[in-house]
Amino acid sequence: MIAQLGKYRIDSVLGKGAMGVVYKAFDPWIERVVALKTIRKELFTDGQQADLINRFKNEAQAAGRLNHPNIVTVFDYGENDDAAYIAMEFVEGAALDTLLLPDRPTALARVLAWMGDLLQALDYAHSRGVVHRDIKPANLLITANAQLKISDFGIARIESSTLTQAGSMVGTPSYMPPEQFRGETVDGRSDVFSAGIVLYQLLTGTRPFAGTAAVVMQQILNDHPKAPSQVVSALGTRFDHVVATAMAKAPGERYPSARAFQDALLAAAREGIAPGADPDATRLAEDDRTVLAAGLPALASTRTSTSAGTGTGLDTVTPWKQQAFPDVEASLARQIGPMARFLLRKVADKADGLDALGELLLPHIPSEVGRIEFQQSLDLLKKKLLASGTGAGLSATASSPGTTGTASASLPAQAATIRAPAPFDETWADATATRLVVLIGPIARIVAKRAMKQTSDRAEFLQLLASHIDNPDQRAHFLRDADA
Repeated sequence: MIAQLGKYRIDSVLGKGAMGVVYKAFDPWIERVVALKTIRKELFTDGQQADLINRFKNEAQAAGRLNHPNIVTVFDYGENDDAAYIAMEFVEGAALDTLLLPDRPTALARVLAWMGDLLQALDYAHSRGVVHRDIKPANLLITANAQLKISDFGIARIESSTLTQAGSMVGTPSYMPPEQFRGETVDGRSDVFSAGIVLYQLLTGTRPFAGTAAVVMQQILNDHPKAPSQVVSALGTRFDHVVATAMAKAPGERYPSARAFQDALLAAAREGIAPGADPDATRLAEDDRTVLAAGLPALASTRTSTSAGTGTGLDTVTPWKQQAFPDVEASLARQIGPMARFLLRKVADKADGLDALGELLLPHIPSEVGRIEFQQSLDLLKKKLLASGTGAGLSATASSPGTTGTASASLPAQAATIRAPAPFDETWADATATRLVVLIGPIARIVAKRAMKQTSDRAEFLQLLASHIDNPDQRAHFLRDADA
């Protein structure tokens, strides 16, 4: 392994491919860990080198102009005699394809969270003229906070650029839209098609198109896969039309944008709420589900203009709300899932400050650990808003003079009384995570690592892990076995 590449110190190998190596490296100038993606020039002829280096530069240009929490950030591009390289954000987590189990559907709240991250990121990229052209689970990274980030814009087409010829057929066959197979011009609707396949796979545990490259091509060009409800009857038919529209053969028959796709998906999810149910208390799954997924994107509730007549009070919002709502929604979603968006919209106009907003939201979080975690996130957010000069609206009177945190009085009474913590060691935590893998799959390791950073108390650690178990009986059994 090389020791240095440009200014970067090479620490380890993250992965190897046909064209080069991805390294974990350290930037001594800014003192941050990065991922270095390389192309080894020696593997290719002069003609091939020119094309590949152009594509590599294209990745740096495409991703480098995108600044979004759900897109892997590109920091730098460089070359030496042996290789070209891109320095990008180092993401602690795993590719989505490593977290999916064959024939096992993903929990719905997690589907909605990850698809929300994906579609908002695509909507952002498309609005800036960038089309990814290779959306697939292997290019979707799930962070330690269960947030999805899109990686590898290496074959992205910048509409205003000539580096990549329009219509060149690049991508992964099982996720490629028909027009890409035909060598036609692609646009954002091509990514919508690929994202539709990802949604299908999350909902059903199976890919809609499978086989050799030739077989997959024929299927995508000519065949219509089974509807999700025919594969997993428990889904009902509410998502069938959403998937079919996203995966329509003709681009003009698909959703015109990733945003439209996202809106349709959320509307279908709401159809699963029983008539008369209080949406504030509904989590689209078992009654006591808390943390299923994190990082739900900021949707229309965070914009300064929304549809007329919504009655949300968000048509004109104060500066502190504009700054705070994306973070508040993401933090709340970690506790109650996709309903965070609707709850925040409902109570937003009743809050004159971040403290008041917290008091309105905390009672809707079912777990003690979750309420404490959410309150802590609000305290940190308030400090950030005050430091930036934006302010956090009217402060709670219970706060002591000179403090910037939210008053502890805003916590529900049952969350304010905390018993003495019972410590645990890393060996016990690893053994507990191994038991969790059996129930929720490889993501258990990420869940456990995140929980260890959040608490040093054994009981809270177990509750954080158990909140990712969908089945109530399995959850109770998991806690009993751990003597919680």
